[in-house]
Amino acid sequence: MSDLPHPVIAVDGTAASGKSTFSRALAERLGYVYINTGAMYRGVTWYLQQRSIPLQDATAVARAITSVPLETTVANNELAFRIAGNDPLPHVREAHVNEGVSLVAQVAEVRTLLVAEQQKLAQDAPLVMEGRDIGSVVFPRTPYKFYVDASPEVRALRRHQQGETDVITQRDAIDSSRKTSPLVRLDDAVFIDSSHITVDEMVANALRELAERGLTVAAEISR
Repeated sequence: MSDLPHPVIAVDGTAASGKSTFSRALAERLGYVYINTGAMYRGVTWYLQQRSIPLQDATAVARAITSVPLETTVANNELAFRIAGNDPLPHVREAHVNEGVSLVAQVAEVRTLLVAEQQKLAQDAPLVMEGRDIGSVVFPRTPYKFYVDASPEVRALRRHQQGETDVITQRDAIDSSRKTSPLVRLDDAVFIDSSHITVDEMVANALRELAERGLTVAAEISR
């Protein structure tokens, strides 16, 4: 069992798999805080781009981000994140950020800093946290883990509908092969194929799995 101060539900998965929509909905049903860790990596990417740091230069990226203060808290039941006093979150879906985030996410120093910030949040409240390495690296001891995926065709369509242009197969390859905290499907994570089910169905399935793993969600399942 976990020795965390509050329950943490870890949700990992591929790009455009629906894990963000699922995680947010699950957090709302449980009254937990929803944390999108991808927004933190995108926020760092935006900050570096604003300062014209070459994202291909891992040394320059590491030097730039380790020299500024990070502030990671919870506000209105969601993530609040600042870098050197700047709020990057309104900018994280911008096209240039989307194009550069995979480069930044590969830098070990960036991941080390952000993982530490993410782990601090478990001190404050129960969490539904989604990303690429939540169950494997950030909270490996939580018993509540999910892995969300969908067919490449469905994910490509979703990406297009989001107005983003990155090639998901290329993004998958980068996320799965990087040396630091690669995306992996853990044996103890419940697999959810989101290709052809609704978000409500995903949440209902997750609540049943959580109850079987000992999380008190009986009142939620009956709703």
